[in-house]
Amino acid sequence: MLADYLGGVGYPYEILIVDDGSTDDTPSVIAEVAASNPAVRAIVHRPNRGKGHAVRAGMLAARGDYLMFTDADLSIPITITADFLAALRGGYDIAIASRWHPDSSNIVPPPLPRRIMGAIFRWCVRRLVISDVRDTQCGCKGYRADVARRLFGQSRIDRFSFDAEVIFLAARAGYRIKEVPFALRYTPGSSVRPIRDSLLMLRDLARIRINAARGLYGRLDAVDPARRAG
Repeated sequence: MLADYLGGVGYPYEILIVDDGSTDDTPSVIAEVAASNPAVRAIVHRPNRGKGHAVRAGMLAARGDYLMFTDADLSIPITITADFLAALRGGYDIAIASRWHPDSSNIVPPPLPRRIMGAIFRWCVRRLVISDVRDTQCGCKGYRADVARRLFGQSRIDRFSFDAEVIFLAARAGYRIKEVPFALRYTPGSSVRPIRDSLLMLRDLARIRINAARGLYGRLDAVDPARRAG
């Protein structure tokens, strides 16, 4: 589906598939797809290292002027690529799919426990990490390549809170962030464990503040002033 869309609209592209310790036949499926399309590459991790580690590996290995990652279930329409490119070419450094943008909608909403978990996490993000980005966690974002390499090169969180960490670093550095609306179609089968993963995510939010206080992220304010958000 990704290749069909990207090829159909005429974008030069590559697709990196990061297999983070799968235990099914995913490797053979990826190998079959890669054999039929030279624009498809695979990165395989054994054992599982976490979503943050997987996305970081993919973003740092990717080529091109604009980089984007999305969840494999494609619950966010791949047509959002055009909106991301318009934002990035128009002067933004980062474009993020935002479930809480006023123009977004839920075609198939997540189940109630996921919505409650998300609401609590957003409240914690606003108070611990960043207050002016409505949706740090949606699993689809686009970056100018130099911005992605800098931010993911600094990031340290290996699991679900990596998104909040990268957006925190971006805001501290003054990068311009565009939230893009879309129509969400929730796909069952998530590996998220609500109670355990919620506690781990909250722990990682605290780690972001501690890492920053200890200077572990290095300089965060070295962006050209002409590019700073205003």
